Amino acid sequence: MSNNINGGGRSRNALSSVDFYRRVPKDLTEATTLGAAMSMVALGIMAVLFLSETAAFARTRIATSITLDENTQPQLRLNFNITLLDLHCDYVSVDVWDALGTNRQNVTKNVEKWQMSSDGSTKLFSGRNREQREVKHEEHDRTLEEMHEQDGVHAVDLSETNFKEWLQENEMAFVDLFAPWCVWCQRLAPTWEK
Repeated sequence: MSNNINGGGRSRNALSSVDFYRRVPKDLTEATTLGAAMSMVALGIMAVLFLSETAAFARTRIATSITLDENTQPQLRLNFNITLLDLHCDYVSVDVWDALGTNRQNVTKNVEKWQMSSDGSTKLFSGRNREQREVKHEEHDRTLEEMHEQDGVHAVDLSETNFKEWLQENEMAFVDLFAPWCVWCQRLAPTWEK
């Protein structure tokens, strides 16, 4: 049996063998000229880096750069899902315009169209429109005032006072809720008059 004044000789030696923070021997703590030179160079480099980064942070400037897109692929894939319950597939088209608004491309031929039921579930695949039919909008050669002068007024203006009475007098009625301040209503007015 060994007598150790600190006690626990073997367990202490086993524990001190895994010590990560051991004491540095005195011969490694002596200052040398090479160590002092390396320390001064390191301090100098840190000071230069600190001062240059601080000066760059404090200095402001305006810089403009233009970068050209290096994408060599001619097409870009976009995935989207739009459900239109009350619009027939023939009238749906997708057009892509460039940033300046000068170049338009009809990409409807690559859009898959599905017919939907009234509850919104998929009913039938309508395919793709390889050749989208151009929707022809009616062009008016006369203004609304000219039509009224030449042909008379055919679209009847209804108000709260004559609305119910007019519906009772006519078996069938097609009513346009017209807002006089709306530019689209103004453009559609000659169509109603025809």
